[in-house]
Amino acid sequence: MARSVETVLVLGRNVLAHDVGRRLAASDGERRVVTVSTVGDAAPGERVIDLSSSVGARELAELLQELRPSMLVLLALSESPVTPARPWLHDAAVADGVTSAMRKCAELRVRLPALVALSSTAVYGVAPKAPLLFEETAAALLGVPVFSAFERWADGLRQAEAMLLSLRGELRVGVGLLRSASVVGGPTDSPLEAWISVSPTVRVIGFDPPVQILHYEDLVDAIVLAIGQRCLEILNIVGRGAVSLSRLLALTGTVSLPLPGPFADRLVCDAMDAKWLRWRALADGRRAMQVLGFRPVRSMEETLRARR
Repeated sequence: MARSVETVLVLGRNVLAHDVGRRLAASDGERRVVTVSTVGDAAPGERVIDLSSSVGARELAELLQELRPSMLVLLALSESPVTPARPWLHDAAVADGVTSAMRKCAELRVRLPALVALSSTAVYGVAPKAPLLFEETAAALLGVPVFSAFERWADGLRQAEAMLLSLRGELRVGVGLLRSASVVGGPTDSPLEAWISVSPTVRVIGFDPPVQILHYEDLVDAIVLAIGQRCLEILNIVGRGAVSLSRLLALTGTVSLPLPGPFADRLVCDAMDAKWLRWRALADGRRAMQVLGFRPVRSMEETLRARR
């Protein structure tokens, strides 16, 4: 009897989806990988499903019926508070489109795929009395006013996560979330990448918190591992160790302008929030090592030097 071929459907809005798709196909020649763009500027001949439109959920449901994938990989959530524009609305629309498509398939008694989605460690929030390390079971820091673009972005990701995780109880679908630290050294955006790309950048006098970053290639490795092992847990995906903001600036050659807090709040770039330049916000990556065997290849210093 011929062996059935597993199909993995990857939804993405940029080159990350294609890189993951190519790596998946190369790791298992018998696996069928289908990549679908969620934005209009897709590669020639590539199918596009705009999940932010009214017809996107219906089109995704039709594709799930056609392909019957064993896993749906959602890499279309936003990268930073400015990518794409108004990402807090984009993320809610994408998550709503995916959950609506899954409900439609359930109504038609179509086998539902497991879901793995990319998110961010920004969902935990930041505060003076934050935990030493945020474990995956930690609740987000609540009660923080949602004023800045950064805060609205993080809150939008929390809402998107909640919608996707609701499929566990509602439809008994396996759902995994990969919460990534700020990505540096690749074609995607991130809050820290945007912050250090502005020179001179703004920092807050008297504060030098440790931060985590992740090389783009290490992120791709983690996603491929999660798919290959069908990991349906919530995992923090972070780089090796942490680096202080001052060390980060020195390694990237970024000129900084130290300012009192109220001025930094007003002048920091749109992709960053000055509170994240004051307080520690570190995620515990040990669970990803235990479950996936994920070990980032590049150190903080190597990652930062590579982006020059």
